[in-house]
Amino acid sequence: MNIKATVFTIILTAAACISSSAADTLTTGTKDTKENKVLRFLSEKVSVSGYAQTGYQYDTYDMAHGGAFNRFNLYRAMFIADIKPVKHLYLYFMADVSKFKLHELYIRYSLSDAFYIRLGQYKTPFTIESNMSPSVLEIIKGAQAVQYLAGIDGSDICFGGGAGRDLGIEIGGAFLKTGKDNRNLFEYRAGVFNGEPVNTAETNNRKDVVASLAIRPASPLKLHGSIYIGEGTAKKDSPYGSFKEGDTYKRNRWSTGLELKTGPIYLRSEYMEGQDATVKSRGAYATLTGSPVKFLDIVASVDYLDRNIAMHDWQCNYIIGLQWNIYRKCRLQAQYVYQQRSHDSKGIYNGIPSSHMFITQLQVGF
Repeated sequence: MNIKATVFTIILTAAACISSSAADTLTTGTKDTKENKVLRFLSEKVSVSGYAQTGYQYDTYDMAHGGAFNRFNLYRAMFIADIKPVKHLYLYFMADVSKFKLHELYIRYSLSDAFYIRLGQYKTPFTIESNMSPSVLEIIKGAQAVQYLAGIDGSDICFGGGAGRDLGIEIGGAFLKTGKDNRNLFEYRAGVFNGEPVNTAETNNRKDVVASLAIRPASPLKLHGSIYIGEGTAKKDSPYGSFKEGDTYKRNRWSTGLELKTGPIYLRSEYMEGQDATVKSRGAYATLTGSPVKFLDIVASVDYLDRNIAMHDWQCNYIIGLQWNIYRKCRLQAQYVYQQRSHDSKGIYNGIPSSHMFITQLQVGF
């Protein structure tokens, strides 16, 4: 961590301590000084949280190293601040202090549950999983189809690692109360974005449109669909030869999926397709979680991604693991992954053997 990141961490830690102790200070009965007003604002209007994730990974065949490889990882160390200065107005800040990298910064104005408007940098409304925090994801590395098609981890080298976030403006909300639980039947989001990775300036003078719609026909069930229509500027040459670095290319996606939660069982599944210029891709996953006891989860997942349908360039992951929920946002995860790769691939998986991976992750949060 560099000097700037260290100073930044100290400042944010101090802010967290101030906000958590402000309420106690205000109960002393002292007169309403300027200092007390600041403390009252921090205690009533500012919420500070965060989490860090670190772990170990062993792969019998790592593609980047051409063989077996193992590593310890510091995945992220997130600091989050929510500020609600006045009614209906909401400010949000998120940064990874381990990399000194801004993830989200936006302002949101909400007139009611049915309508809000948001401006800034945040997750685009493409897919269910892309909009979930890594602090609650069951699969440590996330579904490869989502990571690739939503532009999260940089596996799409032409788009880069965008963390599923972009700069833009959107409207959204939830409406039509129904059922005994008084749930909203419809949830919607629609926005216009730069179409670039996180913290990246616009390059092609075009804007991308992203929208999603969710329906809750029953309390345990959520149906979801999303669409992404845009154009990208290639950060590198396409591995399939369809465009070169610097070219502007069509970058469209769509997804459909569901969430089902009943008792100790939770299921989430999505299917999605993408098109980058003339290259068509598709992927799907299904993740099932069962909780036999409160502190322990059993996780199973199947995750498929075909980066180029015409070239049979696919990989399918079979995952099984355990999750020990230590305390609130603190947990320990251990997972085994069998990575099956196409024998008929004419793309990046050509000649790459299937492999086994063991991965762990410790999360500490507040």
